[in-house]
Amino acid sequence: MNRSIARLYVVLAAGFGLLALLVGYWQVIAADGLNDRGDNAQAIQRERTIDRGRIVLADGTVVARSAAGKERGQTVFRRVYEDGALAPHVVGYAEPRQGSTGLEREYDDFLKGDYGTEPILVRLRLKTARGANVETTIIPAAQQAANQGLLGRRGAVVAIDPSTGEVLAMASSPGFDLSEVAKSFDQIRGRDGSPLLNRATQGRYAPGSTFKVVTATAALEANLGYTPDSKFDDTGSVQASGRPITNFDGQRFGEHTLTTALTRSINTTFARLGLALQADRLGSTMDAFGFGDRPPIDLPEGEVLPSGRLDDEGKILPNDERGEDVARIAIGQERLAVTPLQMAMVAAGIANNGTLMKPFLMRRIVDRGGSAVRETRPQELAQVASPANAQAVAEMMRNVVREGTGTAAALAGLDVAGKTGTAETSTDGINNAWFIGFAPAQNPRVAVAVVIEGTTETGGVAAAPVAREVMKAAIGEAP
Repeated sequence: MNRSIARLYVVLAAGFGLLALLVGYWQVIAADGLNDRGDNAQAIQRERTIDRGRIVLADGTVVARSAAGKERGQTVFRRVYEDGALAPHVVGYAEPRQGSTGLEREYDDFLKGDYGTEPILVRLRLKTARGANVETTIIPAAQQAANQGLLGRRGAVVAIDPSTGEVLAMASSPGFDLSEVAKSFDQIRGRDGSPLLNRATQGRYAPGSTFKVVTATAALEANLGYTPDSKFDDTGSVQASGRPITNFDGQRFGEHTLTTALTRSINTTFARLGLALQADRLGSTMDAFGFGDRPPIDLPEGEVLPSGRLDDEGKILPNDERGEDVARIAIGQERLAVTPLQMAMVAAGIANNGTLMKPFLMRRIVDRGGSAVRETRPQELAQVASPANAQAVAEMMRNVVREGTGTAAALAGLDVAGKTGTAETSTDGINNAWFIGFAPAQNPRVAVAVVIEGTTETGGVAAAPVAREVMKAAIGEAP
C-alpha cells in the first residue's frame, strides 16, 4: 500500500512538474512569439485596447494616430493614417493581423506605452494603456517633392541634413496608402513593382559614376600625390582584367585634370585611379563611408540592407578583397550594389567636411504629458576624409553641376554640388539613372541621392531634376 501511494505521489509530482514547465514555457519563453502571431485572438484584442501614440512629422503634422470607438461596451482603438501615401515606408503600419513595419515597428514599445513604469501602472489598473508620441525628422515639403519626382516611375529618394544626420525625406516608388493596409493588404502585396519594398533602404543598384565620388575621395586620401589638378592623358581605353574600359560613346579626352575627369565622368581616368589605389586603399575609404555594413538608421533590421560588392550568392564581400577588378569598382561597376540611403550618406559625408553623421528618423519621443522620454542626439560615425580633401571633392562636385553632367540639378541663386550616374541594366538601352549631391555648396543643409529605375535617360536628365526640387524644398524654397 505504501509503495502504491509512493508511486502515485511520484507520478503526480512528475505530472505537476511537467505542467509547470509547460506553463512556464508558454507564458515566458514562447510568450513573445504567441503575441506576435497574427492569428492570436487574445493578442489582437489586447492590441485594440491600446491607445497608441502619434507619429508626427517635423512641422507637427500628424501622420498616424489612434481613434477610439466602442465595441460591446469596451473602448477599442483603430489606427488612422492621415495622408497615408505621403511616407508609407518610413511611417510603416501597425495592424494586428498584418504585423508592423517602419517606425511603427521600430518604436512599438514606446507607441503602445510599454516602457518605463507604464506597463506596471497599466497592470495595476492605475492607468489606461496609452503610448508616447514619436516626433520625426521628415519635412513634408521635401517628402512631397520626392514623391512628385518619382510619380509614375520606379525609384527612390533620400535626403539628409549632412551636419546632423536627420533624414529629411525618404521616398520609394511605387508606394502604397497606409490607410488601405487593414482591408486591402493582399491586394497591395500583389500589385506590380513590389510597393511594400522600401527601395530607399532595400533596393540595391549599380551606382554607376556616382561611385567616382568615393574613388576621388580615396585618391586624395591615399597620400599618392593626387590633387584636383593632377594631370592625366586619356587615349580612350584602359586594359583591366584582360578587358578594355572605355568612355561613354567612345569619347577621348586627351590631357585633362582630375577635376575635369569628375566633371566629364571620364571612365578611363577613374579606372587608372582604381589600379593605382588597389583594394586596400579604395576599400579603406569604402569602409569609412559605411559600405559593407548595414546603415545604422532607426528602422527595423530586415528593412535596411548593406551596400557593397556582391558575390554569386548575393552576399556582401569584404571591401579590401584581393583579386577583384578594382578598376571597374572604381567606376561603379563590378557587381557593386548600393542603396540610395548609402549614396546619400556618401554625399552627406563630403558635404560635412569629411565627417559622416549617423542617419536617423526619430528626433524625440514625448509622453502624453509632454515630457521627453527619449531624444536623438547627432552622432559622428566616421571621418571619411580630411576637411581639406572633402572640400576639394566638394569643389569638384560643384564643377559637375556648373558645367558637367549635372547641370539639370542647378538652382537659381544657389550653389549645388553633385555627381550623376548612368548604370546599364541587363536590357540594352535601359539604365538606372542616379544623382547624388548637396546644397548650398558652401554651407550645405541637405544632401540627396536619387535613383530612377529602368529609364532610357541618363542620370543628368532623369535623376538630377528630381534632386533639384527635393533640395529646393528641403532648404525652404517653394517646391
